This record gives sequence, C-alpha cells and structure tokens, in this order.
Amino acid sequence: MDTFMDILPKPANGTADGCASTIAPIDPADRIMRRGRAALMLILEAFENARDLQRDKWDFAVEIQTLRKAGLTYSDFRWLICKGYAEHAREITLPGHEGRAFYPNRGLTLYKRSCFVLSEAGLPFFAAACHRPRVAYDEQSSNQSANLSVPAARPAQVPKWDCDRQELRLGACIIKQFKVPAANQEMILAVFEEEKWPPRIDDPLPPQPESDPKRRLHDTINSLNRKQKNPLVHFLGDGSGTGVRWELSIRREELAHASVNGNGTY
Repeated sequence: MDTFMDILPKPANGTADGCASTIAPIDPADRIMRRGRAALMLILEAFENARDLQRDKWDFAVEIQTLRKAGLTYSDFRWLICKGYAEHAREITLPGHEGRAFYPNRGLTLYKRSCFVLSEAGLPFFAAACHRPRVAYDEQSSNQSANLSVPAARPAQVPKWDCDRQELRLGACIIKQFKVPAANQEMILAVFEEEKWPPRIDDPLPPQPESDPKRRLHDTINSLNRKQKNPLVHFLGDGSGTGVRWELSIRREELAHASVNGNGTY
C-alpha cells in the first residue's frame, strides 16, 4: 500500500525537498523594478526636482506611506538601503517650521514617518527602472556635483530646558513643566542644556549617604518620562547605570502634523 510520501511527485534531483533545483531564482532588482516602478519614479522625480531648484534633496524626500501605496514593500526598502541605492531618515519637522528636519537612521528599522531619497550610487538603477538615459544625468554632473552628493540628514531639533520658566520644550511645544521643585530631574536637564544636548551625559547627581546611585538615577529617569504634556522626548539609561541618554519619542511621529493651540501644546 502506497504511503502519502510515495504518492507525492519526486523532485527532479531525487532529493527529499528539491526546492533548490525546482524554484528558479528571480533577480530582486528585476522584481523591484517591475513591482515598484511607480514608487521608484517618485523618488527619481523628487531627486530631479531638488536638482532643478538647486535645493537639498532632503527637501523633497518622499514619505514611506506614499511609496508603499505605489508598490514598494518593506523588504524592497531594505534591499534598496543595503544596496546603497536609497537613504532614509525619520522626519521630525515641527508645525510652523519652514524647512524639513530629519533624524538620521543608521539601520534597517523603518517608521511611519520614514522618508527616502535617491543616493548617487542608486542613479544607474533608478534610471534603468524608470527608462531614463543615464547620460542625461552624467552630462550635468560636472556643474551640479553638490546635488549629486549624498548629504547627511538634517540634524534633529534638540530640546530646550528653560530653568527660569521651569519648562522643557521642543520648538514651541511644551514637553514638561514643573510646578514644584524636582532637584534631581532639574539637574539632569540643566546638564543636558549646558552641554548642548549630546546623546549621553554622565550621571550628574551628587552622591548621598545610604542611597544607591544607580537606583536613584533609574528612578529620576522614570520621573523625567512621567507626566509629560506632550511625550516627544524619551529619557533612558545607558545600560551601565552611570549615564543618561535621550531620544525623540516614537510618538513624536504621530504628533508631527498636529495643529498648535494657544498654549503651545499639540
């Protein structure tokens, strides 16, 4: 009596799976060109617009949701990034600001507010995908090399600690306002402000008898993150218990296009 495995068709190479020989490989570049040509065209046209106006190409960075609707998948984005054909960054532009601001991304993590621009290395690929002659770009490269270079993403805005008003702000938005003294929190904010908001600072809290410095720093960081009017900045430890870091909150992306009301909150 035949078993279930006996009934299955034998793979061409006689092995149990046969996957490697029966599935023809597809070039990812060809697949992305076919499926995402409309999205690739949007990125290329944004690059051309920036070059025509002699503007920073990040001024015309294309939003990830627009590119998703035009056919690219998250896997496609990561392929373009790994190949060096496109660059991405999180937009953190605050309402009321004329220019666009971005927080540079170093890896393959994508966000709701991720935006993409064409890199110089990606010109041949995008030109081929969009049926544009590469010579059209080469002819102007000598006198427009600045537009063909890869600029760093614009630096993100940093918070501002106003010790007189006891306010932590990001642009015109109040993140946190202290109604009563909070010496430990205020000291950390004051040091960040004095050092112009580097990514990390050493624990600035003075030692106290019978107090675990790591526990006290941990508790202070938690307090900084609590009761924020607008949770745009997140404070965290450095993993060693001896330093404090800060970053723009993920929720910042959801609030970026909110309107500003009379008291400067979103």
